[in-house]
Amino acid sequence: MALRPALVLALAAALLLAPSLVLGTLISHSSPQNLTWADQFAEQFRAGILYPRWMSGSFDGLGSPTFYFYPPLPFWIDALVSVLTVNVLSVSYRLAVTSVLILWASGLTMRAWLLRTTGNRTAALLGALAYMAAPYHLLDHYRRGAFAELTAYALLPLIVLAIRLIADRRRSGLVLLALSYAGLVMSHLPTALLASATVIPAYVLFRAGRLGERRAAAGLLLRCLMGGALGVGLAALYLVPALELQDWISADQLWTSFYRVENWFVLAPDRWVDPDTMRTIAALALAVVVLGAGLCIALLQMPAGDPRRQEFGFWIAICLVCLALMAGLVPWFWDLPPLPKVQFPWRLMVVAEFAAITALCLTPFGALRRRTVYIFVAAAVALAPGVVLIATDAAARIDFTWRHRPLDRHDVKEYQPRGYKQAGPRYGDLGLEPLRDVPAISCVPAARVCRAEDGRFGAMQITLDSDASTKVVLRRFFFPAWRIDADTPLAPSEPLQLVSFTAPAGRTTGALHRVALPVEQWGWAISGLSLAVILGIAALSARNTPR
Repeated sequence: MALRPALVLALAAALLLAPSLVLGTLISHSSPQNLTWADQFAEQFRAGILYPRWMSGSFDGLGSPTFYFYPPLPFWIDALVSVLTVNVLSVSYRLAVTSVLILWASGLTMRAWLLRTTGNRTAALLGALAYMAAPYHLLDHYRRGAFAELTAYALLPLIVLAIRLIADRRRSGLVLLALSYAGLVMSHLPTALLASATVIPAYVLFRAGRLGERRAAAGLLLRCLMGGALGVGLAALYLVPALELQDWISADQLWTSFYRVENWFVLAPDRWVDPDTMRTIAALALAVVVLGAGLCIALLQMPAGDPRRQEFGFWIAICLVCLALMAGLVPWFWDLPPLPKVQFPWRLMVVAEFAAITALCLTPFGALRRRTVYIFVAAAVALAPGVVLIATDAAARIDFTWRHRPLDRHDVKEYQPRGYKQAGPRYGDLGLEPLRDVPAISCVPAARVCRAEDGRFGAMQITLDSDASTKVVLRRFFFPAWRIDADTPLAPSEPLQLVSFTAPAGRTTGALHRVALPVEQWGWAISGLSLAVILGIAALSARNTPR
């Protein structure tokens, strides 16, 4: 990696997110949970828990199984920043620094991809800068606070680069594909699903078609399938529990009418649930449509024998297809399982921006007719309204953060136990009022001794002494990973879904603690096996590489 481009990209990342570096985390759609989760995740990580899953401070100390379900990679990066900075930064400022590092990483990976694709260092650097400053990329940070989706931006260029390396018969390609695809899955599952349904298979097939020979094409397909499968296997430590344990949380909150895909199509303004966000998305999409028209005309003007022509056309097509899907022009696409669960079709802007910038870097501007250049100017003009909307919204959020620090922190109701009926209809209505005065432990009928002492990260030391059996309720949200001992069955209390059990007469002592569930163990085993295979392939590749 050249030092000068890396420094340029680092400076650009700092400038683009300068308000966050000055003020700390800005208020956004997801800032309450970002602050809540990052604080607890990093604290446990520093304490030696390398994969924190239970967030004991969430829901006023009732706890939340957040990272059984939410991808951990962005918060691992933040936890490492916490360790490297000796935890001197507040979580608000630390998240800002982490976001800058992730934005920088997206520039570095985009430059690596464009350098391989275009062979032009200037185009690669300018394209990487454009990728970092892309409007939806910045909207993700300033309006949405989409910390996980921001991380996905850094992984997508590595995935397509890996496919290109495999097609070019580079031994490192398969390992890179496995690692980068696992990283995407463990960063943002909706983006991983959308990329896996659009650009990833399309680029594999495109590259296979370019090889000409059936045997070579089949080999490419098999190696890419193997890389993808190893990536999924490597991500199994997160993916298996996330998929298998959803019956224990209020996952239905993720699929309410607010999140239905058809309510967010760009061409369905009568169904828009959040018109402010959708006006911005629509403005950005219109600008990319105009850009796509210019790119199509540039493609038609390229000589048929130009070696860049097919690659150029492919990325134009991917960009336009993503826009068509976002607009709702292909409604059946969103019925394909599990695509309805991505919630927002405009998440495809991650792919659309990537494809558009790649196509721009392949555009032969020097050979274009003047009228065609005017279309690109028109695209820049069309982009202005969306940029103004993002900038205006960002300015309002900067002002609010300046005036109202520290920001609110809270968890989200989908991670409450299934059956907890106290939450209200609004996203922020967590329904915790009935639990405000619930004691750490209660015994019915009353016991002579009914005592609980809080331990670290949600654990409790329990002491009981009673003349008869008693039902014990602990002030912890129920989750099947809780244990006291092997012989004490735990169950959720009604209606508050707290940990409960029946204690026999006499004296009872024990500790409530979390154990690794079988699905966690299976996930670790699959990830371990996948990692062993990946390391084996890497070792063989290094051994067989000529020196």
